[in-house]
Amino acid sequence: MAAAGLFLLAFVAQAVIWRRRRPRAQYAGLIGLYLGAFALATAGLVAARLARAEALRALPLSPLDYATFALLYVGLVAAFGTTYSAVQADSPTMSVLLAIEATGGRGLGLAELLDRFTDRVLVHPRLDDLVRGGLARLRDGRYVIAPRGVLFARTFVLFRRLLGFGRGG
Repeated sequence: MAAAGLFLLAFVAQAVIWRRRRPRAQYAGLIGLYLGAFALATAGLVAARLARAEALRALPLSPLDYATFALLYVGLVAAFGTTYSAVQADSPTMSVLLAIEATGGRGLGLAELLDRFTDRVLVHPRLDDLVRGGLARLRDGRYVIAPRGVLFARTFVLFRRLLGFGRGG
């Protein structure tokens, strides 16, 4: 229960911060926020336990309780992290689905969809995200991968290989 409560508290903090000023490097901001919340909460739980705040029944009692708390929290953050990319930027699949939904029962033909979803709609926002996130840089009119992008790409490829998928994209 404490892990879910902490996750919800961190999520509310993110919503407030992101509405006021979204960080340039959103994923680094997410990691900092959720790890910071975890570190502060864990320190608070340990301090409360050391202060013998026995009245607080939500406090972990054993190392296994702390491990369970950590595992649940990390699981919630990881699950949220996998969906964040679909929420923070316009997902091509969701954009197409919402465009079709907006027509009511009339629908959209392939030609209409191809006219509506151009590189300006699908590619440019992702390039902007890569540059803002520090994964790529624009140099002499060309996009080049940044060190953070190399690390991210190699991790992605390794994960896909571990799962038996091809290099992917």
